[in-house]
Amino acid sequence: MNLHCSTVKLLTTALCIILCIFLELYSNVDREGTDVVVVDAFSYHPVIPTRRSRPIIAAPSSRAREYIMGRGRCSTDERKVTQLHEQPVNRKEILGPISPSTLVKYNLPPEVIAEGGWSAQLVSRAATTVDNQSRESDRVLGKVKTEIELIPRNPKEHYAGIVRVSVPIPLDEPAGLGIELLELEGGRDDGLGITIVTGLVPDGNSAKAVASSRELGEDDGETIMYGDTIVSAELVMQLRGTSATTDIRSIKTECLGYDATVDALVGMMSFLDNDNIQDASVVLSLKRLRRRPNLTVKLHYPPEQDLPSETLQLQSGDNLRMVLLQRGIKLNDPLAQRYDGKSSNSGNCGGGSLCRTCAVNVLRGGELLSKPKENEKKMTDDNPRWRLACKSWVGYGMNEGEIVIQVNPRQW
Repeated sequence: MNLHCSTVKLLTTALCIILCIFLELYSNVDREGTDVVVVDAFSYHPVIPTRRSRPIIAAPSSRAREYIMGRGRCSTDERKVTQLHEQPVNRKEILGPISPSTLVKYNLPPEVIAEGGWSAQLVSRAATTVDNQSRESDRVLGKVKTEIELIPRNPKEHYAGIVRVSVPIPLDEPAGLGIELLELEGGRDDGLGITIVTGLVPDGNSAKAVASSRELGEDDGETIMYGDTIVSAELVMQLRGTSATTDIRSIKTECLGYDATVDALVGMMSFLDNDNIQDASVVLSLKRLRRRPNLTVKLHYPPEQDLPSETLQLQSGDNLRMVLLQRGIKLNDPLAQRYDGKSSNSGNCGGGSLCRTCAVNVLRGGELLSKPKENEKKMTDDNPRWRLACKSWVGYGMNEGEIVIQVNPRQW
């Protein structure tokens, strides 16, 4: 009897271990094509940052340098919670068109970036496949693509924006890009690191390109700034001949140290050694640290609830319903009307835009909310100032301001 119990216990333990391993492996697969954080990239060694600066004009010295990389740990617990509960949305769509001149005021000052504004992380994505069947096979076989990307060290207050700058390269004197770089962390054998822009070489190609775009009013306030990181570059070459032919050479430099970044850029520029090129330019994609726009939301409750008004601080891109529920604010209105055939008292639809239980009355600041779609317009056509909180994201156009709303508008 004792032997039988011991055997059962061993088998149960073994099955539990196998199940845990399977769940762990399966949890690291990207089920919907979104990023899955695996591990922090720069958490192997004590904090000993490195700093080296040289303009990118010629290839650097090949002398070996050894440094220890540290810093960069970034907690992603809160973002994981948001991903679990908030429905996936198209951020570009809900935030609408964004003017570069609006974003300029959110650029972080150099001292914030220099004191550790950037971090890095490894992310895992399911391999890109032709159809769903082969995609599913990749999951079973464990074909998961792991990449490293730059992220803000303080993701609650900062975000990484993308800036693209085109730099014409004169073929009579291709002197390089003329960008000064600084390695914040690097010296690893694998070439990984964090390298930022510290300035432009006077009269260099990048400086001339920025000055020219300013004169033409093309960049609308954007430029290459201190703290930007070059994440990728494309060398676009127009070839001579009877038919217009374009040759493009692309490189990725995200999360590379100084030497690896320079080697990649110099290697790309070596393709200019061709007499058949008629015109050439380099398109730089840079990541830029910016603070998140802040918005104030004032809530007023129906008089019969006898609750004081509240003021909340939200950030651009926050979903109104999600934030209110997370703050413990009750949105479920017993007088809500449903549009899916269920009774009005059957509770809310869970953010599916099938009822009006989360409707709010917008007294002021409606222009700071994402634009309503046709389904929401039809559901609120009898009350034009009403919005469904589940379909309202704050900070439209990445603008800041104040929004004043009434909760449970049917009870007013």
